[in-house]
Amino acid sequence: MEFNSLTNIEVLKIDNTLTAMGYENNVDLRNKMGWMIDEMGKVSAMAQDLRSPITSAEMLINSDHVLYMMIEHNTSAHFVVVGILMTGWKKLCLYNKAVGSCKETMVYCLMDFYIHESRQFKGYGKYLIDYMLKDMHLCAKNLAIEKPTKNLLQFMWKHFQLSKLVNQGNNFIIYEEFFDDAFNERSYNNSVNRISTSACTCQSMLGQHETPTYHETMGETVQENAVFLGSNYNPGINFVENQFKEVNAFQKAQQDRNSAKQDHIFHQNYPI
Repeated sequence: MEFNSLTNIEVLKIDNTLTAMGYENNVDLRNKMGWMIDEMGKVSAMAQDLRSPITSAEMLINSDHVLYMMIEHNTSAHFVVVGILMTGWKKLCLYNKAVGSCKETMVYCLMDFYIHESRQFKGYGKYLIDYMLKDMHLCAKNLAIEKPTKNLLQFMWKHFQLSKLVNQGNNFIIYEEFFDDAFNERSYNNSVNRISTSACTCQSMLGQHETPTYHETMGETVQENAVFLGSNYNPGINFVENQFKEVNAFQKAQQDRNSAKQDHIFHQNYPI
């Protein structure tokens, strides 16, 4: 939990009990938390052209993930929810093209990221990501990102100068710089106080057209509009630049939905 007096921004850290850390005794907030998560999940899905949300209160309850919710205070008893960030540890089989092998390890994953359209390009997204990274004692290069959109790839390049993607064939991408930290083993061990890495026999899906057999994702069947590098991986290509130039075949008439999206900013009156 952190409060920024200059912009009235606060980030709530919410676990699978739907409780915001630091506000365990706020019954009113706790009672409304599930509804706020569900509504923000719907808006995030709408912004990404998904058929159904990949963030909901039920999904959070049935996981060990963490939701970071950004709110903006208007008065001492009134705030608006302006963004969400769903994260969590997952065991993934990662391909390191530098050594040509795979290794199964626990990786901190970014699964859903949304800032309300009225707050975009104003530093809110960077603030939310930075808060999560500081809270988890990680760097941006340590993250695995689930089916990133073009906008998210551009965001990661603009703010963290990350662009060299390594396609994993399992709906996640990581950056080449990830392997500088030995699979994040130290970061994971420090966070959960246990070791959970081992060698795996998975083969790289790079250059293949088969459907990946390793799946451990929340939204793999509903994110049809997300960027998926698939079988086109080439170590010599900067995929960020390429993805920005491509036409998104799933893109719909954004103008027809802008008015609907702008209406989805949630105001609450709570003594928080």
